[in-house]
Amino acid sequence: MWTTAPSAGGPFSMQLGATMGIYVQFPEFRTHVAIKEEVNSAIMGLLAGSQMAAHLLQLTEGSDHLLAEVFPQIPHIKRFNLTTPAARSILNSADSHLGAMAVPYVLGTHEDYLKACLKLVERYNGVNLGSANIKSAAQHEKLQDNSASNFDNVSLEQFHLVRKMRNCTIHAGGAVNKPLENHSSKMSPAARAGWKSLAGYDPSFTEGQGSVHFGYRETIATLAITKNLARQANLILQESISRESWGKILMLDLDESGPGIPKDPHMRIRKVRGYARHYYSALKLSSKEIETINAKY
Repeated sequence: MWTTAPSAGGPFSMQLGATMGIYVQFPEFRTHVAIKEEVNSAIMGLLAGSQMAAHLLQLTEGSDHLLAEVFPQIPHIKRFNLTTPAARSILNSADSHLGAMAVPYVLGTHEDYLKACLKLVERYNGVNLGSANIKSAAQHEKLQDNSASNFDNVSLEQFHLVRKMRNCTIHAGGAVNKPLENHSSKMSPAARAGWKSLAGYDPSFTEGQGSVHFGYRETIATLAITKNLARQANLILQESISRESWGKILMLDLDESGPGIPKDPHMRIRKVRGYARHYYSALKLSSKEIETINAKY
């Protein structure tokens, strides 16, 4: 059983330093971590920036001038050419607009990572999973079907809640639909409690009543849930792919993404050992395994 629902209030970054030793740092995982960090920083920067801008506009309170007249040097300001009160009103509610864009962005990034994980299983286990066509609704389940381990049910329930909320926003103008109502009504107490801790409210939705809202708390919840699942996928892959295949991944990584493989035999084995220790320590490869990996590649 993997770690359950992420707790509120903790850091949501996936810095490599925090994941060394537990998770295999294969290329697709490193790329995902880097992208997730960039997405996280961009979202938080925009949220903070909107509030900073609203605060700055207090200095122009009472002015009848349009923003383009007050701040003519700001690029594209004419596209936001409003009076101070109108501009501040929009900026003060920017978190809901940013959330509506940020949550699908985060889910899309996570979907790309899961697709990469499924492709690794296909490549090294010799199976055809149809990874290119599997949507986020079934990616986690397909990955765990090809492993001896499963994702934590609480995390999956929370993920599918966000996914169905996203679908309502994109396909129904935010109106609550039946799939979201059904899912929220069947969530386990642990999943509901975890969501309430992160988003600040109980996830109860009824078709035709109210609407889906994505704000700061929902964005934070989505970042936390997908981070949790991305790490679980890493642990599942460690068991799904044979150690011999991980050896091939290590050598390809060293050769193609790393510093390359030296021709000198002594430098070569030293480089392989160092790369294994730095990026693949979670596998706990023995000296004999590393020597075999080096000899076979």
